[in-house]
Amino acid sequence: MERKSGKRRRWPATAYPFVFSLIPALSLYLHNIREVAWTQALWASAVSLAIAVACWFATRMAASGAGKRALILFLSLLLFHFYGMYHEAISGLLPSGLSPLAAHALAFIFPGSAWLVLIVLLRRSRRAFLALGIPMGLAMASWLAWIAAGIIIHHARLAASNAGSREAVAVPAHSPAQKTPDIYCFMLDEFTAPEAVRRLYGLDNSRFVSSLRDLGFFVAEQSVSRYARTEPVLAGILNLGAYSAKDDPYPLIRDNAVVSFLKGKGYRIIEFASIRELFLAAADQRFFYDLSKASLFFDDYYRILFERTLLRILPDMWRLKQTDLSRYYRQRILEVFARLPEVLAQAGPKFVYVHLLSPHEPFVFMADGAPAPPGHFWDHSTPRHYLEQYRYISERIVDTVRSILSGSADPPVILLFSDHSYRGSRKPDSIVPREEMRRVLNALYLPGVPQPALDPALSTRNNFRLVFNLYFGADYPLLAND
Repeated sequence: MERKSGKRRRWPATAYPFVFSLIPALSLYLHNIREVAWTQALWASAVSLAIAVACWFATRMAASGAGKRALILFLSLLLFHFYGMYHEAISGLLPSGLSPLAAHALAFIFPGSAWLVLIVLLRRSRRAFLALGIPMGLAMASWLAWIAAGIIIHHARLAASNAGSREAVAVPAHSPAQKTPDIYCFMLDEFTAPEAVRRLYGLDNSRFVSSLRDLGFFVAEQSVSRYARTEPVLAGILNLGAYSAKDDPYPLIRDNAVVSFLKGKGYRIIEFASIRELFLAAADQRFFYDLSKASLFFDDYYRILFERTLLRILPDMWRLKQTDLSRYYRQRILEVFARLPEVLAQAGPKFVYVHLLSPHEPFVFMADGAPAPPGHFWDHSTPRHYLEQYRYISERIVDTVRSILSGSADPPVILLFSDHSYRGSRKPDSIVPREEMRRVLNALYLPGVPQPALDPALSTRNNFRLVFNLYFGADYPLLAND
């Protein structure tokens, strides 16, 4: 009984390494909370805690006292979780041309030696270090509480903001729909307006525009987006323009006014998703080519966690093989074009929403669709690699809409738009002026609507307002163009 009581007294003085083990994953989640699912942070924290527990038993080989073991475990976890950031800081000092294994072996000499010296000193010390556990525990608990408070406050604000936003974009009662055309919506990520791509980069893509017009599209050549980021733009478009910079765009994309409206009209929602965080919650059918099944490092959250730890060499080795993994990036795009015909054959009315993550990087297509040469998938030193992929996507989109029009029993509505234009490297010295990043594609196929009646500067925020007014008897006033 007395032995158990002693263990209970020692527990508060030895808990701090385990508390610390939760902090890296939760801290990264807090700083990226809009883009990371809470389940990812939960799994990462559980794995990190399991590593700490396993290492706790391993510390028996280094020391016998609980206080010493706790300090050894803390120092080991400190090395494990922060080695990657140390390596990032000194990587510019390492000799060039080293393999990842050689570079990490050289970089590890200093922190590894320091850790080893401290462990030896701790083993030789006669102190128990139990007294150190109380202030360390308070410090770690305070740090964790600060992170937890930030997470809780974010989700509380999010719940309140979403309630207000949903009320703001609540779909009013409309007269029964007189027409229920199939609606195809293509969001082409980082597709620059054809006029801007000619003016900025010297690429004449007029054939793309003329092909769309020949098919009956209206092309708003002066369209400009309000933001130069995907998520705010999509939140605005899918919520009929009811979005402000203070809102969290992610939940407003997942649960949006456009889908709510169409669901109420009896539409099936078919989604071609690009990333998991932007799934439409009400989708009846979803096509998603999950890159994380090919490699855990396709997921930014998990990859960054690895990059910050002693396991940083794993994503570094993965990067060397990205030329081999390019087929996954290509297939993510090709899968959309391959699966669309089966959707076309499905009975309507249906709303087909396609978020095509191209011509956005990585640049894996040449203009003729051939694989791009390795080494330039993320190269923004020149727009040439982007323009190759841009030309390929232009051709595939024209072919796709031509197939939709010829294969539809009744004329569908088709919306082609982009979120923003090419942004270059997005660094301060980017080759793309900030104002040019907002010049976007906006092309609409609206059967029965005379094109001269449409505004050449039509904002993408007005696209669904216009469609709902024309085909469903709604009465949404058009918003001022951006």
